Amino acid sequence: MELTLAVILLILGLGLAAGFTAGFVGVGGGIIMVPILLELFRGWGLPAESVVQAAMGTSLAVAVFSVSSSIVRHSRQRRILWRLVPYLAPGSMAGGWLAARLAVVLPGLVLQLVLAGLMTVAAIRMLTEKDIPERDDYRFRWWQGLLVGIGVGMVAGMSGLAGGVVLVPALALILGVPTGWLAGTSSAVIVFSALAAAVGYLTAMPPSALGWGFHGFTCLPVTGLLAVTAIPGAQFGAWANRRTGSVMFRRVFAVLMLVVVIRLVTSR
Repeated sequence: MELTLAVILLILGLGLAAGFTAGFVGVGGGIIMVPILLELFRGWGLPAESVVQAAMGTSLAVAVFSVSSSIVRHSRQRRILWRLVPYLAPGSMAGGWLAARLAVVLPGLVLQLVLAGLMTVAAIRMLTEKDIPERDDYRFRWWQGLLVGIGVGMVAGMSGLAGGVVLVPALALILGVPTGWLAGTSSAVIVFSALAAAVGYLTAMPPSALGWGFHGFTCLPVTGLLAVTAIPGAQFGAWANRRTGSVMFRRVFAVLMLVVVIRLVTSR
């Protein structure tokens, strides 16, 4: 593994883009990080049986920082429905940790196809999403929040995407959360799923040594470099989310995700 100047600049740029996405859309930034980390780690010669898990573990570790940063901005802008978080966070943490422990023993190709499927769903959602009127009442049964949270956590652990691709549409369609509050509320929940899943990857034992800088399935130097730019990127993304209708961005981003899906499906 060699961190050349070109690679460092690539990683810093990736962190900035991932952070912006985390703050703007509320999905954690893994949609951008995981596919590029896959190519980077393959280029470094990581064992084929661990490269997908390494990309996901590193992405989730960065998501903890980027999502936390976006939460600060969204909270200042009063764009988080905090009363929903206690219902969703416990299940998301449990699901995230369990899924991460399961993912480290599954074939990388299976996880790659799961990621491609989730990104396809997210792209379709972004292409078809409409503004949702705000509701005055967000009451729902505790077990519904637990189940949604577990689902979010399972997605985080199995894909490296922190779970926002499932939570955002669930908040909109099940709870009627308006578009302006989706990114902030999603961030306030997926930080828990990302943290739990990241710990799962960090403490797991790879079947073979991954090289310098790795602890479990997480590359700590890459995580640090990504976090340096992801944190301010998330602040800017959350700021932009408040000041734009986001329709054009979501459409363009959805097309880019579909391009990445094609790459994931055809790459082995």
